[in-house]
Amino acid sequence: MELKEFISSGVLESYVLGTASAEEIRQVIEMEKLYPELKAEIEAIEESMMRYAEADVIPSDKLKEKIEGRVFEKKQVPKKQATVVNIRSLNTSSIKYLRFAVAASVGLLIGVSYFTYTLYEKINKAQFELSSLRAENAVLAEEIGIQQMELYDNRTQLSIIQQPETKVVSLAGVSSAPDASAKLLWNPEEKKLYINAASLPMPPEGKQYQLWAIVNGKPVDAGVFTMPHGDFVMQKMKVITEAEAFAVTLEKEGGSESPTMDAMLVMGKV
Repeated sequence: MELKEFISSGVLESYVLGTASAEEIRQVIEMEKLYPELKAEIEAIEESMMRYAEADVIPSDKLKEKIEGRVFEKKQVPKKQATVVNIRSLNTSSIKYLRFAVAASVGLLIGVSYFTYTLYEKINKAQFELSSLRAENAVLAEEIGIQQMELYDNRTQLSIIQQPETKVVSLAGVSSAPDASAKLLWNPEEKKLYINAASLPMPPEGKQYQLWAIVNGKPVDAGVFTMPHGDFVMQKMKVITEAEAFAVTLEKEGGSESPTMDAMLVMGKV
């Protein structure tokens, strides 16, 4: 076999990597005896593979020393189990192949670590986006609920006002609260009474507003109510079938059996 044909056959690459068969190794040895320049070709292939491995992995000098130190150092083991490897007995090709294998292993380890880190980052990002989406959906659901309640409240007011028996009673602020006001929608025939108290000031802690109907000159409890939230202004009160006037007082939380006259805020005649 001619030298050029032997070089191009790929046997030398297998020989350098340590994967050549016994017959191929014998051929290399015989060809090297016939063609001394073949040794330079083998060394060139070894150098080329080492450069490729180092260029692909690019480990630092300290990392190379650490890996080579761990691979080639003599480990201390019990005498009965001791296995001594004479590094000098290894040929140049074996040592370079081992260095190439170590470099390739480091490259694989770096690649797996990078893939794992990238996947972890993507999972964290997806979880964050999912949490944000859930929060946005919760806010959207709350807004839809508010709009539905506003629509119901507006329809309720409209349906009451459209009834011919409904009376609109305006309650004006008394001297102690001139800026306070409230509005009632009262239909004695349908036994419906609603109050719009959006213009009243927020009561102090432990206090609550109470509506009174003045019937034959005497106050009748028409129920307590809370301050409206947002645009939900209409609150249904107790059934009142007759009254000459209405008033609102500030009472203890839960209401009182009789009104506190000096705590009256608004009043209006029917």
